[in-house]
Amino acid sequence: MSKKRRNRHKAEHQEAQFDFDEAKELTVGEAMRKNEEVEAGVLPGDSILDKYVKQHKDEIEADKFETRQFSKDDLVEKEEVEEIEETQTLDNLLQELREGTGVTSPAPEDELRQFDDLELTRVSEAPLVEEFETEEVPLVGAEEALTRSRVTDSEDGKSKKKWVLYGILAALVVLILGTGYYVYRQVARSTKEIQTSQSTTNTQSDAEEFNNLYDAFYTDSNKTALKNSQFDKLSQLKTLLDKLEGSREYTLAKSKYDSLATQIKAIQDVNAQFEKPAIVDGVLDTNAKAKSDAKFTDIKTGNTELDKLLDKAISLGKSQQTSASSSSSSETSSSSSSRASENTASETSPSSSNTASTETRSTRSEVNMGVSSAGVAVQRSASRVSYNQSAIDDSNNSAWDFADGVLEQILATSRSRGYITGNQYILERVNIVNGNGYYNLYKPDGTYLFTLNCKTGYFVGNGSGHADDLDY
Repeated sequence: MSKKRRNRHKAEHQEAQFDFDEAKELTVGEAMRKNEEVEAGVLPGDSILDKYVKQHKDEIEADKFETRQFSKDDLVEKEEVEEIEETQTLDNLLQELREGTGVTSPAPEDELRQFDDLELTRVSEAPLVEEFETEEVPLVGAEEALTRSRVTDSEDGKSKKKWVLYGILAALVVLILGTGYYVYRQVARSTKEIQTSQSTTNTQSDAEEFNNLYDAFYTDSNKTALKNSQFDKLSQLKTLLDKLEGSREYTLAKSKYDSLATQIKAIQDVNAQFEKPAIVDGVLDTNAKAKSDAKFTDIKTGNTELDKLLDKAISLGKSQQTSASSSSSSETSSSSSSRASENTASETSPSSSNTASTETRSTRSEVNMGVSSAGVAVQRSASRVSYNQSAIDDSNNSAWDFADGVLEQILATSRSRGYITGNQYILERVNIVNGNGYYNLYKPDGTYLFTLNCKTGYFVGNGSGHADDLDY
């Protein structure tokens, strides 16, 4: 605040006094105006503007109150407008003063001198403006606080809105991700179910095809005998097995395949030792001849019935090898015996008693042998007693003589049971054990029936339920 303004403000608080001596010289109208000025607090040193402000204080206060309701920017505009209005009011006031004092159109210089204390730059520098200035500080502070509060509220509101927006966006993201994941899981589950269903259907179809081909390898439902014609299809079965890999049906199918492959290989190995297959569709062909260089070894497959058949085929081959070896030795021995007999006969003649005994034994042995086995595939491998070619070659041994009535009784029993008809049978020597001769009885086609003891009459075959051991 300038020094001049402070002085005016100080003078304003001085008590105005109406000089009586001065009043005597005034007219009635002038005295009334002077009295109004005194009541309004006008001092002798006040300028015309000060006088006007004091006399119109109520109106100005009202205007000031209204001014306080405006914002800071409005006050600036309001001051500019009031400057113009107050300037116009000042002009009007000067005009009234001129008219009241009778002064007309004074010179500009005189007017300026008369009102040298009047500051025409801005109405706002009057005491009224000083009041505005003193009052403006709290108003501006309030305005700033209000603005700051509004800004803070605005920032808080924006912050809250921002976080609300972030929350909504996060919820949307979670919802979208959750929905996407759910849809993905549903699609994946549906796809998996479809694939599983298709896989199950395909697996069932492959398993059924595998089992059908597997069953076709056997001649019967019990799967005890194999068809030789199916052996070449084992590779097809392996292809079907590979399709089942990874399924629950694979383990069982693999077990079936492995067992079947083992059985087929065993049959093929044994048949390879003969000039033609000895085992065909689960049946042993006794007419099959073993090769000269055949090598027979025991083979087990886990199929009980097949293992028995393999043993018989192996025994047949071995017996043929033994017979061939014995025949060769027998021919050599017979040739030597003939020459020796001729020499003996030339030197001495046998006694009649020895000759009769030899003829009787020979006749007994040959008469009771049934039909000849020449050209017949005899099942020698099924014999309960192993063949002993050296014992067989000892044809004059009394161990081969039947006890009285034993052979007749055995043959009668066999006929009654339907084993043989009449004298249609083959009887072969097998071995001598503990001084007893053992024979095998066959059907005319070479089928093995049983082994018998020519001394005791005991006989036993290979049928189930019969004795495991013979009587020696």
